[in-house]
Amino acid sequence: MKKFFMLLLAGLMAVSVAACSTKPTEEKIYTAGTYTATAAGFGGDVTVTLTVSDTAITAVEIVGAQETEAIGGAALETLATAIKDANSVEVDVVSGATVTSNAVLAAAKKACDQAMGVAPSKTALTDGTYTATAVGYSWTGMMTGEVKIENGAIASITITEEHDSDTGEIAKTALDLLPGRIVANQSLATDAISGATVTSNGIKDIVAQAIEMAGGKSTEWMDEVAKETDTVKLEGYDVVVVGLGGSGMLSYMAAAEQGATVFGIETAAKVGGNSTTTTGPMLLGPINDSYAEVNFADKDEVYQVWIDYVGSEEKADIIKEAVYNNDTHIKYYQDNFGFEFTGMIMSFVRPQWSAFWTRYVPENGQSNIFGPNKTNQYVRAMDKAVAMNEKNDYALELTAEELIFNGDTAVGVKAVAYDGTTYEVYGDAIILATGGYVGNAEMCEENWGRTLNTVAQTTSDGTGINMGISAGGATYMLGVDPMIHILQVPNMIKNNDLTADQKAILSALALVKGEMSTNVYGEALDLTLAEAQIPNYMYYNIYTEAELNDMKTNGLPENVSRATSMFMKQGGTMTAGAPVTDMDTILEVGMEYGNVLKADSIKDLAAQIGCDEATLAATLGEDTTYYAVICAGYTYGSVGGLDVDVNMNVLRADGTPIANLFAAGADCQGVENVEGKIYTPWGGQAQSWTFTSGYLAGHAAAAYGLSK
Repeated sequence: MKKFFMLLLAGLMAVSVAACSTKPTEEKIYTAGTYTATAAGFGGDVTVTLTVSDTAITAVEIVGAQETEAIGGAALETLATAIKDANSVEVDVVSGATVTSNAVLAAAKKACDQAMGVAPSKTALTDGTYTATAVGYSWTGMMTGEVKIENGAIASITITEEHDSDTGEIAKTALDLLPGRIVANQSLATDAISGATVTSNGIKDIVAQAIEMAGGKSTEWMDEVAKETDTVKLEGYDVVVVGLGGSGMLSYMAAAEQGATVFGIETAAKVGGNSTTTTGPMLLGPINDSYAEVNFADKDEVYQVWIDYVGSEEKADIIKEAVYNNDTHIKYYQDNFGFEFTGMIMSFVRPQWSAFWTRYVPENGQSNIFGPNKTNQYVRAMDKAVAMNEKNDYALELTAEELIFNGDTAVGVKAVAYDGTTYEVYGDAIILATGGYVGNAEMCEENWGRTLNTVAQTTSDGTGINMGISAGGATYMLGVDPMIHILQVPNMIKNNDLTADQKAILSALALVKGEMSTNVYGEALDLTLAEAQIPNYMYYNIYTEAELNDMKTNGLPENVSRATSMFMKQGGTMTAGAPVTDMDTILEVGMEYGNVLKADSIKDLAAQIGCDEATLAATLGEDTTYYAVICAGYTYGSVGGLDVDVNMNVLRADGTPIANLFAAGADCQGVENVEGKIYTPWGGQAQSWTFTSGYLAGHAAAAYGLSK
């Protein structure tokens, strides 16, 4: 289903575009009809359709099938209304929605030019070096860049300050690749780097601002970038791996080590996927001498706790592999591919398991907000696996689309590269390891009732699961709640609308426990629930106006001043008892960004929350002015997926294996979990599953492929 929306994105900016007409007129300026044009937006193309009479724009339709819906609907309606009312595409962008707004207005100008019979043109630029600042992925700071304009063209783009690398390793791909591509294409319609869309759009925003500073119009720099139309066939592989996140890489390595010829497909511009946001895997036994003195959790106890938790022995053989061979699998990758680990961490929920999961060794001692940097470790391991056979290879920025069938048998994978080239990759065995479905809004709605805030790569869009289904595969525990450890306001304020200290206070108001908190039904929040158990993964901390006025005078209570988000702090500090004289500003900006609700009565607040008034009244009591500060869960990814056996063969509904089709990682993690409970919660489970499932899938797929 196409969705009409726009994403709240970068810093505030007001840009106009050349008009077809600046005001309604009786003079014939258009050729009556309907005109459509497209431009690259935040998450994909946006399309504008203008219907015109001889003298006026009579209807405006804007479609953004891949844009984020959370805040953008209102912004899109605002633009559509503004264009129609002005009879012009010379309208301001929606404040804070720079990238997508510019795409909409660029497409609108193209359509309007068609209606007028006007050839596209560009306003001349003044040579010089221009500095601009924009919002990227980071919630700890903005991005600054210098754009050199020479001979009226974009000559170079240099990012001089960025914080995106502090919040994830994937950002580097956009910082390294996108500036050169924009210069080569001379177009802001250059595709975002897969997996690093937000960082990419920050870079584009900097260039757009520089064009405006140089006297140009950024919407004139949205020329379509030509795509290749060739099809390349790659044949004769024993194993094809779809997805090179943690489990896909590990599957690839295991298959290559067994002597299979292997080709890997990865839509992002780097290997590692969501494994780059993890600290390390569960470890239940020593893998080198440094662990000799560790008091590991007893495997028999872990296994029994696990079986009791899922309440079934249906997948006991898989859970046994995950427990009893856990250290064997991890040691295999340490010994054969140079993976490095150090130290131990206690279990999240069972303190008696005081040494339960381990950490990756950080590359050159470097870490980011999500833990040790490990991309180079991954790349070295992949290089070693590729070198095991001269035919082995893998491709980044190559997006798998569907399986290729010969009758009912999957014989290959169709994929499209960032440059438009279509690849058909043929192999005897296929491993699906695309990271689950957190980036697929339809699947999230179907299984969780809503889409979610995420710290995961949304390139994990259910491709592998849907490929497995297309081959006759069944799913298992597809609706397991997502992996959520992080809480924050739902719409992070990444620009300078608030200072870091003000952001910290807003976050604390959302995060503090022990205040008046309600769930989405208006009921008092059960504070014993884990993040993934909270209904709709969202709750409201509710304050009376009198309570907030007291904080203005007497400062934050001690418990509020200590409330911070795990991993998603924004750099500010708070002091208990220090008057918050700028509380009104914090609340007003919070309301603008959809993080705070203000209501003059319980009835009004219930309407805004969407809950029953009587239920909320029973929770809150008195009728007064309320502020509800919203707290939302941020997920690392989905859990449920394809049904597999202990060899990671994808299973049909009748339980029989699809002989040449395998799955690993989040594409099949449901087999060690159960719907109705959060995913196995004791620590390091998801990352441990990448090692276990990758090991099993790689070995089994290699055995199958080599037998053909």
